[in-house]
Amino acid sequence: MKAVISIFAGVLIFKIGYGQSTFLFSDYYPIADQNEWRYTAPEDWKDGDYISKIEEKADRFAVLFDKIEREDGSDLFSIPKTAKIYRHYDATKASKLLSVSESGISYHGETFASDGSIAVFEKPFIWFAKDEEIGSDLEITRRYTRYLKDGTQLKGTFEMTQKIVKKEDVEVPAGKFKNCLRVEFDTYWDLSDGIEAKSINVYHYAKNVGVVKASARFIIIKNGIEIINRLVEPDLKSYQLY
Repeated sequence: MKAVISIFAGVLIFKIGYGQSTFLFSDYYPIADQNEWRYTAPEDWKDGDYISKIEEKADRFAVLFDKIEREDGSDLFSIPKTAKIYRHYDATKASKLLSVSESGISYHGETFASDGSIAVFEKPFIWFAKDEEIGSDLEITRRYTRYLKDGTQLKGTFEMTQKIVKKEDVEVPAGKFKNCLRVEFDTYWDLSDGIEAKSINVYHYAKNVGVVKASARFIIIKNGIEIINRLVEPDLKSYQLY
């Protein structure tokens, strides 16, 4: 599920803990090759269930650039040698580029389904630390370069604010899940050419399952005019973890 504005042009990160008991976030966001989640989709969706899946990548993302002119991707990502790297596809076939290490889950960039372009952050950031707690906050600003298939490079800014709010019980088609983490987060993409993309999200993560319920409002703005405002609320129908 794809793509608040900072006054700073560089990098801004705040991570605040509130001294409560910690937990392993990987228990709530299981990342492994071929993990798959199926969700309900809107009535006008023509492709059946929303499908979210994970693929492990041994090539450190370089193969993503095979069809992009004048760029092979070999030196674009800063990834610890001991980290495992993954693409997490969302329902629109876009994907987040992630790595998992002893520090937690790092976010390196994103692929866009609309045109096959790839956004690479100038520096990755830890999206979820290995040990998290209720009340922890994240505020992040990153410049990025977006690589288009014709070799064009566009510069932009990505921003995220996030909070692990509390635990809640959730009931969805896949069943009842107790003590889910409620995570609220907003994102902002400056996509250049006068286009901005915003999202307002609430995700519920169940232990040993992953996201079981989501609410995502997507807003696209072109030259200051809102052209898309769409709410998507997929609920988990089934999942398969490896």
